[in-house]
Amino acid sequence: MRHTQLLQKHLPSSAASTSAVKLKTLDIRAHKVKVPAERTTYWCQSIELDNKVKRQKHHIIKYEPIITKGLEHVIHHMEVFHCQKAVSQFSDYCTNEHAMPAAKSSCSKVIAAWSMGVGPVVYPPQAGMPIGGLGFVPFLMIEIHYDNAWLQANLTDSSGIRITYTDQLRPHDAGIMELGLIYSDVNSIPPMQKAFPITGYCPADCTKQFPQDGINIFASQLHAHLTGRKLFTSHFRNGVKIGEINRDNHYSPHWQHLQQFSKHVKVLSGDVLSTTCVYDTTQKKVWTWGGYGIDDEMCVNYIHYYPATEIEVCKSAISNNTLRSFFKKLGVFKENLKIHEMYQAMHLIPNKDSLKDGMAELNLLKEYYHVSPLNVACLDRAGTPVKNPFGSDWKNIKRPEIFSGIYKEQKSRSTEECFAIND
Repeated sequence: MRHTQLLQKHLPSSAASTSAVKLKTLDIRAHKVKVPAERTTYWCQSIELDNKVKRQKHHIIKYEPIITKGLEHVIHHMEVFHCQKAVSQFSDYCTNEHAMPAAKSSCSKVIAAWSMGVGPVVYPPQAGMPIGGLGFVPFLMIEIHYDNAWLQANLTDSSGIRITYTDQLRPHDAGIMELGLIYSDVNSIPPMQKAFPITGYCPADCTKQFPQDGINIFASQLHAHLTGRKLFTSHFRNGVKIGEINRDNHYSPHWQHLQQFSKHVKVLSGDVLSTTCVYDTTQKKVWTWGGYGIDDEMCVNYIHYYPATEIEVCKSAISNNTLRSFFKKLGVFKENLKIHEMYQAMHLIPNKDSLKDGMAELNLLKEYYHVSPLNVACLDRAGTPVKNPFGSDWKNIKRPEIFSGIYKEQKSRSTEECFAIND
């Protein structure tokens, strides 16, 4: 197990400044759930807020994990969602789409996100996550990802998240936005790769939905699964990289970290954010699909920011049209095959200890990942695509053009990022 970022600077808790404020807590947790002896299980459970919170708007100013003793190695991550419609009470397994309760589809706005290794999340005095009040649908849902790596039987869990909230509102509503790659087998990684990068974009057409004065990011949590090794989010303005939101060069899924910033990062309307994940599949002889399972991969940066916007998700994937062209070029395209089945049909399936015979196909795939048009998920709080005022339906979006700056520090991009037009 690689424990990383142990020497991070810890910011003083703003909770100290709220000692005179009346605080309340709410535990959103599972209740004696039987964890199956399977590698990946998702559990979903809804709750209804109490009458006082229904009547009056509050701000969440802190949240923290509640982990059942002895299951610290099994609780991989947890999220609390706000439901956009009234839902009946449910608590059930939701590992795949067919097993998900129908009501879950309206529970898409993230109000708390935790991963293994992360401690309490404390909001800055400028902002709080809104909850309750007139017009606020009073239903929340927790989703827990169990990673039962040893396939243990007879595990019972009551883990969850404790939120601390107050009726004394901060100046701004806060939000959480997902950056990175769309959860899809479109974003898949070949076997036996030491450092295979894939980048997801939050393009200007989506950030133009931000307020004109922009948003202020005060915390960031990078997240991948078992083959993620290096994760970072870059910040571009007018095509020039002006900095990074967050970076972890020694990522471990067993010891994750939420980075809180003493100086909040300003992202303006029209800026571009790109999130790159570099994967190591040298120990694998099969493809790693993009998806939800622990043996699948994802690439996410949960950014915590204020003031809140309607944008909940800003991610991308290589466009389906581009992939169709790629598979046709390799002679493996068939209408009745799923995307991952066409990847498997490529000349990269190792039947020995080398991929030398497939290097041309591998290099072509890398090039397509780096330069091809994108499908973009620019989603609102209900999980539906935001109307693009520039006419696009978010498919086949041109990849953002990146230029080198005139200053040395603007030229020093990571080797995993695409080359600039004028390099």
